[in-house]
Amino acid sequence: MDDEKRLPPGVPSPKQQSWGVLISIVVIVLMITIGAFYAWGNRLAQEGQYSAPAATH
Repeated sequence: MDDEKRLPPGVPSPKQQSWGVLISIVVIVLMITIGAFYAWGNRLAQEGQYSAPAATH
């Protein structure tokens, strides 16, 4: 705790910095995952447009 008292105001402690890095990594991974599912959904939708509709009898 002595290290936290020596830091100038506005500078996060090493513990706070490690949480910030972890949160940033999680947010980036979530954004990549959501983007991948979005692109995959668009690709499936485009493939569905070009296939012949099934005949119903």
